[in-house]
Amino acid sequence: MEEIRPQSKVSTGHAACIHDIAHDFYGRRLATCSSDKTIKIYDKEQNDEWKLTSSWAAHSSPINQVDWAHPEFGQLLASCSEDKSVCIWIEEAQPGQQRKFKKQAILSEFSKGVTAIAFAPNHLGLQLATCCNDGKVRVYSSNAAKLQEWEMMGEFDPTGSGRSAYITSISWSKWRGDEAYVAVGWWYNDEDGSKVGSVSVWSLSDGRSATPVLLLKLDPSLRAEVRDVDWAPAMGRPHHLIAAAVGNSVQVWRVVSLGRAGESPARAEVVNMHEEQGDRQTWGSMTVWRVGWNLTGTTLAASSENGQVKMWKLDFQGILQHHLSLDPAP
Repeated sequence: MEEIRPQSKVSTGHAACIHDIAHDFYGRRLATCSSDKTIKIYDKEQNDEWKLTSSWAAHSSPINQVDWAHPEFGQLLASCSEDKSVCIWIEEAQPGQQRKFKKQAILSEFSKGVTAIAFAPNHLGLQLATCCNDGKVRVYSSNAAKLQEWEMMGEFDPTGSGRSAYITSISWSKWRGDEAYVAVGWWYNDEDGSKVGSVSVWSLSDGRSATPVLLLKLDPSLRAEVRDVDWAPAMGRPHHLIAAAVGNSVQVWRVVSLGRAGESPARAEVVNMHEEQGDRQTWGSMTVWRVGWNLTGTTLAASSENGQVKMWKLDFQGILQHHLSLDPAP
């Protein structure tokens, strides 16, 4: 296989572990967050170099995730932290000066650290889903004219049983024809000490109540934590694709009949994934932390804690074929 080298490197200047990076809608802005409690913004210049344009202390504890809203709502960024809060930031225009992000609101209805956040697709309005280690998913709404005001529309326990679980990730369905759906990743410690992960699909039909739709079954051999989920863009397919990072592996489901009136209840089947050698998508003892689809939902990438990235492409049979592996630069 041809060796792939990094196109460019970004020296962030973060003083501790980077927990998340997020591109904006156009892919020309990059936000990073870290255990050093700061957020940094980089803009891509005409020569394709990334330039640091803003940096600030955003929380009082490590920051777990950042997410950009759709640009129709402005240059709006959300961040979540172990300090039990979510902050909403908006960029202020300052000609000739370093770009500055101003705090617009603090969401603080959390009793433990907030692990993940995700803005809804823009056709659903300005909504933000949050995951917290108090075992709850909460959904907030606002509008671009009153960004200081955020209403908690509802909350739910994705385990459906009141079990004390670690809610790690959430991803919205991007299909415009559907009502609002989210996939939630979570895990808990079993009585025998093992970690048991799950991914569930929920309907948020009116934004204020959540209805369980599907519990996506994991490979029985994977008794491990779910670290991330990502719902693929649709691009005209008659089904949905949802990927999850589970322990040292990746699992993908094909979900059919979701939200289609007059059809049988929604159901899910596991998508086959082929490696160059064998069919096991594992990294040895390394935990997979992130999964992500491209804009057409035809290529899946996953990254592990050793810095390696693997990518798969969908073939004409709907099988994910291993495409390439990217090893961390020396």
